[in-house]
Amino acid sequence: MPRQGLNASSISLHSVRQGGFGLIAVIGILAVVTIGLSLISPALVRNVDRRHQETERLHLQRIAEGIQTYLEQNKNFPPSLTSLVPDYAPFPTTQLTTNAHGYPRYYAVHPTMTGFTNRIGLTPAELLDTRFLLITNLTQDAAPTITTPAEFETWWTMDETVIPNLHIHRRNVGHLFYSLTVTPEGNGASFFISMTPATDSGGGLLPTHSALHLVGTIVGFDEATTYSLPNVQFVLTTNTAYWFDPLCPTTKQWNPLNPNCGSLGTVRDEFTIVAYNGNNGGQNWVNDWQESGEADGPTSGKMQVVANPQCAAGNCFQLGGGGGGSATSVSREANLTGAATATLTFSYLRTAGSNGGNIKVQASGDGGASWTNLQTYTMNGSDASQVPQSFDMTAFIAANTQIQFVRSGNVSRFLLVDNIEISWN
Repeated sequence: MPRQGLNASSISLHSVRQGGFGLIAVIGILAVVTIGLSLISPALVRNVDRRHQETERLHLQRIAEGIQTYLEQNKNFPPSLTSLVPDYAPFPTTQLTTNAHGYPRYYAVHPTMTGFTNRIGLTPAELLDTRFLLITNLTQDAAPTITTPAEFETWWTMDETVIPNLHIHRRNVGHLFYSLTVTPEGNGASFFISMTPATDSGGGLLPTHSALHLVGTIVGFDEATTYSLPNVQFVLTTNTAYWFDPLCPTTKQWNPLNPNCGSLGTVRDEFTIVAYNGNNGGQNWVNDWQESGEADGPTSGKMQVVANPQCAAGNCFQLGGGGGGSATSVSREANLTGAATATLTFSYLRTAGSNGGNIKVQASGDGGASWTNLQTYTMNGSDASQVPQSFDMTAFIAANTQIQFVRSGNVSRFLLVDNIEISWN
């Protein structure tokens, strides 16, 4: 019996010793794991955070692509993010309007685009505002206030890297717009842009239209005074200009080339290149532009051809500048033999500068032996855009009809003249 008791005590003590060793080992292992986690956790957290940030950036990019697609297909900005469901964004509504952490996403179009209608289009100045923003924060409500252009610009230019977890996606869609110009040369016709209603002349003169519209805009031109079936119809994919001339044959009265169908002949200089020999009409001028009072050609002096963004073709005739000095002029001749009537047309713009002097446009029916003044432009003001001009040249019809521009006095500012044309019947 004592032997058995001794054995039992020994076994009990051995078990205690074994259990004590196991507990110490576990405590040691836990300590090592804790130390390891303390070293690994910051890197793990940073890695997870980076993944969250990148995922949100990609989500905003996909939402922005959906907004752009909506704009192209519907010819208007979506009124809200929920408008993108289900066709334009790969998210259900709740995931579209809130980020993965449950905070709102905000969508803002530039305030000047609020009333945008593609049928009316945009001016070149408004094109700068074809922008939208997507804003969100992964750890709090970003809560932007954007009701004015200034507030929009504040968020557009904001450096989101200084605000933790803030994400801003910016997109400019100005590249989706192209210019459309519609010019009537006489009464009649009608046209259609993007959506009803069409623009009807009612037998009168159509309004001139010049605006920027979204790519893919459907445009139709009808020779009838009330729009019905278009003689010309196309999808806008580039900058486009059309003229309506009722003197052209039926089915050809709408034309992108401004053919002056009612004229027997035309001579024209659009100054598409820096030269004095431009011939852009149906006939050629008899000669090149001839300078008097200077002889330095089209690239210098008080009469020259220059590149200027205010010119229709990028270049135009620049007359004036240089202050005082002797009068200078430049002239050109056309053969109007056989014409019954003739018309001189061009457009001009006076630039800003010092006041003084004048520039005259004159006509001659005897090869320049005598001149008649058609118009005097006093150089004491400026013009916001090109001003169209038209003069009856019937009294000067000859084989050697000439026109000239004369600069005199202390002219410091410039007269930019473009698209000089003589047409005759």
